[in-house]
Amino acid sequence: MVEAILPGTYITVRDEGLISAGQVVSGNIGIVGTAAKGPVDEVQILASFSEAKAIFGEIDPARQLTLIQALEQIYNNGGKTVYAVRTATNATKATYQTKDSSDKNLVKLEAKTPGTWGNDIKIKISDADSPNSKKVELTYQNTKETYTISNSRDLEQQVNNQTKGSTLVTATLAKDSSSEALPKNTSEVAFAAGSDGEPASAEKYKNSLAQLENELINLVLLAGQDVSNSEMATALQGHLNATATIKRERIGIIGSGTPDDVDTIVKHTLNSDRLILVAPGLQISPQVKLSSAYTAAAVAGLLASLPVQASPTNKPLTIPGLAKEFSTSQLEKLVGNRVLAIEKREGFRVVKGITTATNSAWHQITTRRIVDFAIYGVRSACNPYIGKLNNERVRGAMKATLDAFLTRMVQDEALISYELAVTANRVQEIAGEAIVTMTLRPTFSIDFIKVTMYLG
Repeated sequence: MVEAILPGTYITVRDEGLISAGQVVSGNIGIVGTAAKGPVDEVQILASFSEAKAIFGEIDPARQLTLIQALEQIYNNGGKTVYAVRTATNATKATYQTKDSSDKNLVKLEAKTPGTWGNDIKIKISDADSPNSKKVELTYQNTKETYTISNSRDLEQQVNNQTKGSTLVTATLAKDSSSEALPKNTSEVAFAAGSDGEPASAEKYKNSLAQLENELINLVLLAGQDVSNSEMATALQGHLNATATIKRERIGIIGSGTPDDVDTIVKHTLNSDRLILVAPGLQISPQVKLSSAYTAAAVAGLLASLPVQASPTNKPLTIPGLAKEFSTSQLEKLVGNRVLAIEKREGFRVVKGITTATNSAWHQITTRRIVDFAIYGVRSACNPYIGKLNNERVRGAMKATLDAFLTRMVQDEALISYELAVTANRVQEIAGEAIVTMTLRPTFSIDFIKVTMYLG
């Protein structure tokens, strides 16, 4: 309160009683994969599969590009918000070099992002209606752009205009070229030299995963990658460990690999409450099978569609088929070895929603998700109090804020009950510490129904 010197009314407003926990997201997915189109190592936030195709291109199994195929499985199974990163090794942009009448280089047009998609861009240069001008037409699928230019510098400026420029290409005027010259006419010609690059290495995936570290993501996976590549599994586990230390906790999902041999799958050494191992792969058509990495993408979409307290156990997946249909004994062996298996039963269903943790406290996926939800919520409830007074009044307000958040979790049936205390003794007050102690009792799902029938 300000010092009172002149007579009057002096008011201090203490806002602690109005602080509430922020909204907590629980279904955001992060994914890294290869694609024919789109920026490399940049996070793209997607809300639909059509948006994904517009950015990363269409599905083309022949080129074995992973990102768009995994995104299809995510959205088919209820995924909503996806943070996608394209990774690539030595991918190049398609280009077209305009030339003057004496074949000297003028403006180089380059596809905006690397990939073979740019080879489908076509250019046509012809005389414009106005004297001493040219018409440059760029076409790609249903997109057509037309520029009427008076010289090469004009072409560069129009194409690169931030508000009205090209959505397909960028333009660069060649050094030592005449900016006043006009390009010579050409019939419709395709761009060339665009490539998707080589299959991305684990190091490339790791670098691309780093782009997701600071995003609010709950589930993360590597498109098309499974534990048969130990370096990929290590990259994913390293990412999970790193994000847990920077307050960006998340769960990883990975496929068990191919072939779908039970004895091979159960030899895995994964052991983490933040990692889910999925089997088997997908049968897309009689001739086409996909790795269980794409089944993992379907599971990610399913989890994203469920509230944190809802178990994926017995939930149906929207998939075309399974690469292998496991027998009952095989399913028992997989589940007993911490594998989230899919079975064909009234469609295709998750047998049991489990993590790879050997610690029984974290077997159920729901336990991990509920606790992560609570972590994010408690953090958002407590952060506004940092810097405020460490006294009974403010600690009481903090407790009320936490109470409100945890009560909502009880009402949503994520928790059965909880106990909460916010305290600080004098030594802790001097050290600036407020101690929050809580006991959470998460809700568990029904995995077994045991029936005893008496006949009379």
